[in-house]
Amino acid sequence: MANKNEEFILRWFGEVWNNSNEAAIDEMLHPEAQAFGLGPDPIIGPAGFKPFYKAFNDAYSGVNVAVDKVFVDGDYVISLCTVKATHKETGKPINITGTSIALMENGQIKTAWNHFDFLTLNLQTGKIKPEQLV
Repeated sequence: MANKNEEFILRWFGEVWNNSNEAAIDEMLHPEAQAFGLGPDPIIGPAGFKPFYKAFNDAYSGVNVAVDKVFVDGDYVISLCTVKATHKETGKPINITGTSIALMENGQIKTAWNHFDFLTLNLQTGKIKPEQLV
C-alpha cells in the first residue's frame, strides 16, 4: 500500500503535468519552495514555477509523465520518470527520462531536485545537433 507521500507525488505528476491542472501548483507547491535543475537558477514558489510550466506546455503538447518507480524515505520522495510529448514547432516526439527528489513539508513540496535529460530532449527536437557535442 502506498504511503501519503507516494500518493502525493503521483498526484503531483498526474494533476500538474498529465491533466494540465495549473491550479494544482498553488495547492501542492509550498509558497517558498525551491526547485533545482529546471534552469540555471533555483525556481522559488508557485509564482516562480508557473513560467517554467507554461513555457514547457507552450513548447510541447500531449505531455505525459509516467512515474516508473517511487522510493520514499521519510519526508523525501524519489521519483523515476519517463516524459513523453510532441514538440509543437517540429511535430517531433520526445521521450526522455528523469529523476525528481522532493522534500515534503506539511503536505506540500518544499524542495525539489530535478535531473531530467534535457540534452536528449534538445537532440530529439533538433535544437542541438549531435556534431555540436564534440
